[in-house]
Amino acid sequence: MKKNSVKIAVKDKTREDIINSAIKVIAKSGRDAASILEITKVAKVANGTFYYHFKNKEELLDTIGEKILIEIVDSYEIDWSSAKDNPAVLFAHATKVNLIKCSKDPLLLKVIIDAFHIRGKVPVILRGYNKSLIAHIEYGISKKKYDIKIDDNLLANMQSINRNALIMISQGKNIDKTIQQAIEAKLRILGISSKEARKISIDS
Repeated sequence: MKKNSVKIAVKDKTREDIINSAIKVIAKSGRDAASILEITKVAKVANGTFYYHFKNKEELLDTIGEKILIEIVDSYEIDWSSAKDNPAVLFAHATKVNLIKCSKDPLLLKVIIDAFHIRGKVPVILRGYNKSLIAHIEYGISKKKYDIKIDDNLLANMQSINRNALIMISQGKNIDKTIQQAIEAKLRILGISSKEARKISIDS
């Protein structure tokens, strides 16, 4: 029994090593350029070991997306215990928490920025982000705070603001100011007046 537990622990560690090595490679080279060969080299495992844990590169990328989703993007979910508050204030707070979490790990920050540039299939990270984003906007619409239609253009604009904010943070720009500007820009897109959007972004 103890022997089986050790085997499982080793298997889990190897899988985690591959995931963490892939994050390093993607942060350095980008998602498209990251090869299985380079990932296994960094992880110090054989190609066969990689395929024992993952069917292909796409499965690994989805796993990384799920990992980031759990650690970071889930912070974008609505805090229903505070849902009686102004939807715009809730959205601003969620945006701030999300961007701060994204900026704490330099490697994950680069991987997230890279995900925003993917064309075609929407990465797991962005699917999770969009799901929470839509929930926030729908809540604001239900409270008659936002007068806007949810469509692909709206989501793309919100993603663009996030991407630009994260790039600025990665370049060493002032985090507080960058987040404030991102919040204000998002609220303006949702139809919040310039004056209110500025106040909420400063108070967040």
